[in-house]
Amino acid sequence: MTRLSRIPPALLGLLLGSPGAHAAQTPEPHIYYSMVPGHFMFIGKDPDGGATYSGTAVIRFENQALTLVKTQDGKTSTAIGKVERAAMAEADVLRFTWPGHSSTCLVRSDLDNYSRLSCYWIENGVEHKEPGLEAYFPTETWPSHQD
Repeated sequence: MTRLSRIPPALLGLLLGSPGAHAAQTPEPHIYYSMVPGHFMFIGKDPDGGATYSGTAVIRFENQALTLVKTQDGKTSTAIGKVERAAMAEADVLRFTWPGHSSTCLVRSDLDNYSRLSCYWIENGVEHKEPGLEAYFPTETWPSHQD
């Protein structure tokens, strides 16, 4: 008699089915994690009527989060982004955090099905009259970015 034959059939089925049941319960990563990565140009405006600016950015999916690397005026900064549920609108948003500030972005696709991001950003601990603004435009199809 084998060890498996001594286990009641109902329990055996439960034990053997557990790995598949567990895998079925593991949620798929949110679509933004595959939709958003790419190369971008961005334009922005500092909070409270501040200066406008522009630069380039690269977004990658790594370590179950998005990494945003922005270059503006020769300076590079890095943020970590995660999909969150906005309580007010009950919609999915992308939240990036840097040391000292954070942004909340809406994600939509452009006419070529690449992602465009429109974001509000605020400095941590500051009561702004107007948030900062940023818009990210994908550059994948631009002639100057083709191989």
